[in-house]
Amino acid sequence: MRIHSSLTLAGALSFGMALAGCSSAKHAEPAAKAGIAWNTTYESALADAAKNKRPIVLDFYTDW
Repeated sequence: MRIHSSLTLAGALSFGMALAGCSSAKHAEPAAKAGIAWNTTYESALADAAKNKRPIVLDFYTDW
């Protein structure tokens, strides 16, 4: 009986700590505030990638 109540208490504490951690999570800053300069056209991304010798990432999105 004592082991059962100890496991129940441990489970309840773990759940409470996880719940508290989720509710106090920090929210990320928007990209504009973080100082990220995004390339919004393909041509500017290619020019920037060539200049800095880096690959580019094309991100496509749809909500069909």
